[in-house]
Amino acid sequence: MTSVPVERAIRSDARRNRARLTEVAAAAFRDEGLDVGVDEIARRAGVGVATLYRHFPAKTDLILAVMGAVLDDLEAGAAKALKGADPERAVARFLRSTMALQCRNRGFLETLAHHDLPAGVRDRLSRRTRAILEPVVAAGHATGTIRPELDAADMLVVVRMLGVVSSAPRRPAPDRYLDVLLRGLA
Repeated sequence: MTSVPVERAIRSDARRNRARLTEVAAAAFRDEGLDVGVDEIARRAGVGVATLYRHFPAKTDLILAVMGAVLDDLEAGAAKALKGADPERAVARFLRSTMALQCRNRGFLETLAHHDLPAGVRDRLSRRTRAILEPVVAAGHATGTIRPELDAADMLVVVRMLGVVSSAPRRPAPDRYLDVLLRGLA
């Protein structure tokens, strides 16, 4: 008789601790950069360092959890933009929400762009991002708001361009740049 492994349910306090660590890390990375220590993150989250390491064995795991949350928000923004009325405005709605997301996560995203991630991690994040962008690009192709030769990799460059606008110390009217990018896509 073979036994089937039983998947252990994650306790609710463990889920709360993981969520709290990710939330505190996101704020710390955003405000202070990726150099903030894990001991300090654990202290701010109100948990022990052992708890942090149980959830995130390496600091890179914590960074990836924060980036995963940002990508979850990007994915939600894409879904919302695509479900909205007036399909011709879907790409504009998506880029506007992306700009807001980048403004909220400015320090983290800037630092992440200059941080050395382990081999393959940056590629994995890029693949997930392109997968999020593909339906937006398809909607843009269908409505003529994105030229047919442009793909998700091109849209990723556009998203990065919006990141520059969102990270400017004295942000000029972002709608101006959004309009420039939308005209360029069409």
